[in-house]
Amino acid sequence: MEYTHDHSRNLLASLEHKGWVLLENQTENDLIELIAILGNTILVTNVLVNPQGKAMVTSANGLGLHTDHHNAKYILWYCIEQTDKGGETILMDAEVIFNQLASNYQADLHKINLFEHKIFPDDKEFHPLVSTLDNGNRVFYYSFWLVNRNERENEALLSFQSFIHSSLPIKFKLKIKDILIIDNHRMLHGRTAIEGSTNRFLKRYWIQSHKSLNNT
Repeated sequence: MEYTHDHSRNLLASLEHKGWVLLENQTENDLIELIAILGNTILVTNVLVNPQGKAMVTSANGLGLHTDHHNAKYILWYCIEQTDKGGETILMDAEVIFNQLASNYQADLHKINLFEHKIFPDDKEFHPLVSTLDNGNRVFYYSFWLVNRNERENEALLSFQSFIHSSLPIKFKLKIKDILIIDNHRMLHGRTAIEGSTNRFLKRYWIQSHKSLNNT
């Protein structure tokens, strides 16, 4: 389909409202248009099972809920092939989890720094789990494997993790030609184990929004 101005506005409004959008049966031309609406691509990854690979994204194991690099405002996945068993996408709204915490725990989460997911040349050693922008919006950066050893027993972090584990995630399985877009500053994402065929192939795009570029 051709994404008109109204389509673009509705897409961005949906992302702002609920943090994710699923679009079914999209062509490669649709994919190009959608990326142009969202912003600039900063990294493209082929998400494939590689038994010899060390990266978690290439494993057939399930992936716990997390965010990706904070430079990516949006993550877009385009499904090219799908496994016949397992491989469901799981999503959870970190803002909803945060709002359930006691106010002192909310304040403490802003003080916790996680190891940086080092990808880009200017990446620092650490990045805050929660930061607040000038407009009041919060940015979440969370991966359980990047937590500092000395923070693992932090009560605020344990409470945050407890709510994640006890909350019901959004769960679905992408079909071929489906596109999933999430707000990576808000939505935690993961995947169930790939238990069937290992020819599952998603193309993943990290996208920096036009708004982010204008603010730098």
